[in-house]
Amino acid sequence: MPQIIEKARKLLQDLKIRHKLLGIYLLVTVLPILLVGAYMNNATRDVVLSNAVYEAESNVDKLEMRLDTILNRVTSISDLIYLNDDLQKLLQEDYRTNLQVYNAYNAYPIFDPYLKYYDEIENIQFHMSKQMITNSYFIHADKNTMKENWYQQAVENKGKISWVFKKEEYTGDSFLTLTRAIYDTDNILLGVLSIYVSPDKLKEISIGELQDVFITLDEQVIVYHQDQKKIGDYPAFLESEEKKEQSNYVIDKRYEEKDVKINVHSFRPVRALSNEIQVASIVPVEEIMQAPNHIFFRGFVVIVAALSVSILSIILFIKKFNVRINTLKHAMFRVAKGKFNIKKEIPGKDEIGEVYDELYQTSQSIQQLIDEVYVHKIKEERWRRKQKETDFKMLSSQINPHFLYNTLEMIRMKALINKDKEVAEIIKKLSKMMRSALERTDQPVPLKKEIDLVTTYLEIQKMRFGENFSYQFELKCDMTNYQLFPLLIQPIVENAIIHGLEPKEGPGCVKIYVEEKEEHLLVTVEDNGVGMSRERLSQVYHRINEETYQPDGERIGVRNVHQRIQLYYGTDYGIEMTSKPNKGTKVTFRLPMIKKKAVF
Repeated sequence: MPQIIEKARKLLQDLKIRHKLLGIYLLVTVLPILLVGAYMNNATRDVVLSNAVYEAESNVDKLEMRLDTILNRVTSISDLIYLNDDLQKLLQEDYRTNLQVYNAYNAYPIFDPYLKYYDEIENIQFHMSKQMITNSYFIHADKNTMKENWYQQAVENKGKISWVFKKEEYTGDSFLTLTRAIYDTDNILLGVLSIYVSPDKLKEISIGELQDVFITLDEQVIVYHQDQKKIGDYPAFLESEEKKEQSNYVIDKRYEEKDVKINVHSFRPVRALSNEIQVASIVPVEEIMQAPNHIFFRGFVVIVAALSVSILSIILFIKKFNVRINTLKHAMFRVAKGKFNIKKEIPGKDEIGEVYDELYQTSQSIQQLIDEVYVHKIKEERWRRKQKETDFKMLSSQINPHFLYNTLEMIRMKALINKDKEVAEIIKKLSKMMRSALERTDQPVPLKKEIDLVTTYLEIQKMRFGENFSYQFELKCDMTNYQLFPLLIQPIVENAIIHGLEPKEGPGCVKIYVEEKEEHLLVTVEDNGVGMSRERLSQVYHRINEETYQPDGERIGVRNVHQRIQLYYGTDYGIEMTSKPNKGTKVTFRLPMIKKKAVF
């Protein structure tokens, strides 16, 4: 730990003054403001969200009370029907004709008063175990009906109340339904009563709610929602890894690709055996936080604007301060290097100005001393050095390449006088090639000029080998429009002739391809010479890429081209080679296209 503290202290000491000043400002001003702003934003979000959740909980309390009232009323109606003597009379009496059955239904309108005066009820149906003619209320429970879960559950509960979500017998619509088995005085099953809760009544208690409201049964099925398509679906949004030990709880969830808080109230309807009803309100966090986020954004813009002005001011101050420090630093550097011609003063009379004045006085004293003792000797020594450089340049300039050109021209003229046109032509081409090579610089040259040099070289080789040698150009670009560094193609062509075609028996051919490809200039030199084995090709690759390799003359041209390409264009470029024994060798290199600059 002490070592870390010591390293941190040394790092702080080594920082530039401008960095220290800016760091202190950011530490004592900007950082506290940002922390306070972040805290206020989070606190505001928490308060707004807590209020929204509290309001949603109050609304759910109201919905729970209203829903509980509806279910209690339906339960009370089921009690009245359970104790109705007319129901037992209707189902226990024997009927000989259908007319007697119809008259009995008319004589005992058991369900009509409830359907007329209680709008909580959508319909009432009684699935009777006795086989008799049915109407819209009394339905014979056949074998299929008796196999259904809701019917079996009602029978197993022995007259106790169960709540299910089931289809109405005739319309096929599903409703939240109270089911209850009804027995006669001898405890014989008369059938199962189904009281369907009106969805309009459920809709009525949720009218005016701003949040999305769900009513579910046993957390297994949605029995009511504003969107009819969701009724009957499984309420996956109620799933939670946290154990729900309380009847009222809040779940943080992703619902319909949004972050929400789900406020859930769960209660058991009066005298229900095991069922629970859940009322859930969806609180959309993002929508609730839109207004606070907008306010925070405006506050953030104000803070950023204020900080920007203050940071700009401190930066300008630091910049001006740093300029004065750097002026002093550069003056001291010049004095330390023996250059004493510094400015007489800098603006400002503070401590920096005083130090600069003292430095100026010191430099003038040293300068005066040097002038008196060393200036004469230094000037004399410089004069002697310049004289030697002049003598060397004069000696070097005595060798003039024009001497070589004139000598070759003289030999060519002698050949013409002796009527040896072939020798004269060779000398002419050699002179042209040497002149072009000697005039080369390390600056890009036109592609056409490089191709002309290669053509001259190949024509000389054609005269050398005769009919056993041929060459071919395929130029698929505008040669006048591009440039490349000199002497990149000719050494590769020369290498192909020396190492590929000279050892070969029979005719040899060299092909040069130049084309544009994917914003690059692709140059390929291919021969049909003796080629190389895979091991030999690997050795050549190793040698042209090895920086410390000292070439012995073999493949020196290829290595030179490879190194120059990587030097001028970067390590992403270079030579690629493929070869097969007795088939030939192909050498390719890719260059970035350098277009010729227009001359105005």
